[in-house]
Amino acid sequence: MKISMPRMGALILSLGLLAAPYTASAQDAGNVIINSNPQGAVVKLIGEMTLSGITPVKFDRSLSGKYKIEVVREGFEKYRSVTYFTEKQASQLDIKLTPKTRAKAFVRSMIIPGWGQKYYGNSTKAGFYLLAIAASSAGYFIVRDDYNTKVDSYNAAKAAYVSARRWSDLSTLGQQLYDAQKKANDAENRVNIAIGVVAGLYALNVLDCLLFFPENDSFTEYKALTARPEISPNQVGITLSLKF
Repeated sequence: MKISMPRMGALILSLGLLAAPYTASAQDAGNVIINSNPQGAVVKLIGEMTLSGITPVKFDRSLSGKYKIEVVREGFEKYRSVTYFTEKQASQLDIKLTPKTRAKAFVRSMIIPGWGQKYYGNSTKAGFYLLAIAASSAGYFIVRDDYNTKVDSYNAAKAAYVSARRWSDLSTLGQQLYDAQKKANDAENRVNIAIGVVAGLYALNVLDCLLFFPENDSFTEYKALTARPEISPNQVGITLSLKF
């Protein structure tokens, strides 16, 4: 049996109207509403079930028992808590998120290079500073060890020169002492350069948190995502709209 497009559209519309009371009932069945300030945060409930949504959110089922709550939004501290829900009692949680701050990023980077960048959300910079400072620090210890070896060689050459008993040995020992001193001086210069590289990278890591910390108003707030069915005699579709 063939069904014309106008009749098919009417049939789909009728089915939609029949399903509407069930959908509303399913949505009303939820007993937990979670809101955040600002809105648009990702909320996750972990307990007997694991549920997630974007605030403001009403979960479409009744929850009971102990649940861990995690609320995350870019530019704000992660919120963690534990609460208990009762299936027969409605619960509404209003969570105020704390903005991340430049000072906290600064202190973190002073303690561990890259931690401040990780804190404000730039994992690429965090990895760069951590690896660069770790590598340069390893280089410092290598050249420092080489410097100590060169100093020991210089001290040995100096002791041999001072304790020489024959004039004929002074020329050779003097040249060895000169070479050992030059190598020790060169090694010391490399140590100073390594210290400068480590200190420079560490300073850049700290200054980065002060100068390039993102401001909260640079983050986009998504207030609502809605879906609206579009039914006509010739087509059926869904229109999505995003509110900022």
